[in-house]
Amino acid sequence: MRKSFNIHLVQWRVVAGQSDYNLEKAEELIEQIDPGKDDLILLPEMFSSGFSYPDLDELAGRSSRTVEWMASLAVSRSVTIAGSLPILSDDGVSNTLTVVDSGGNRIGSYVKVHLFPLAGEVEAFHAGGDIGVFNWDGTVAGLMICFDLRFPEQARKICQQGAQIILVSAQWPRARVDNFVDLVKVRAMENQLIVAAVNSCGDGGSGLVLGGSSLVAGPMGEVLGQLNDGEEVLTVSVDLGEVERVRREFPVLSLRRPDLY
Repeated sequence: MRKSFNIHLVQWRVVAGQSDYNLEKAEELIEQIDPGKDDLILLPEMFSSGFSYPDLDELAGRSSRTVEWMASLAVSRSVTIAGSLPILSDDGVSNTLTVVDSGGNRIGSYVKVHLFPLAGEVEAFHAGGDIGVFNWDGTVAGLMICFDLRFPEQARKICQQGAQIILVSAQWPRARVDNFVDLVKVRAMENQLIVAAVNSCGDGGSGLVLGGSSLVAGPMGEVLGQLNDGEEVLTVSVDLGEVERVRREFPVLSLRRPDLY
């Protein structure tokens, strides 16, 4: 079981409908870091395509090639890579947070449960029907996407399944970016775990300006690292032993009263 490792949050202006550009920009930013073999690289929501609704079926049809790109990069850099992308299935297009390990294997997958109605997601995507929890070399990790952060029950269920860390891909608007930062900190604090959340930034062609501010929060809600609103990479060293220590010394979770609520 891994105890400590680096998380690299890669924040850039995801351009809607421009898969080649987005993957090239991600690689350009990843080239700036020197990851270790146990590290994790986290990419934003819909990182390969953005929310290009007119081309969504076509873009989702390229998902296998995007996952192959993730696998190739993971193997070449000896890291685990996670990010959300549109995937086409018999049920329609889903917004799926996918995790690929350093061997090129897909080890985690989560379909976004809470679709944001004000952005047309309900009409465009098939909603998931389960939470995302996976085993990462002995570490239990959870997955959430953007709007999911507003639903504390989801994070709590992930926590109850043994997670010590939650990974979040987002495209959160600048107008409400303070909510994004606060929710990441609160979800971490109330579940006494680590939350790593990466956001996109700038106007990717939809007219909606995204807020950046990607961050990692620790088990007491403390900010371990945070970006501003530009294109850059945040590297944070996390210690899962700190999650164990906080839960042991400040035993909030064990004092819950599920018989009452």
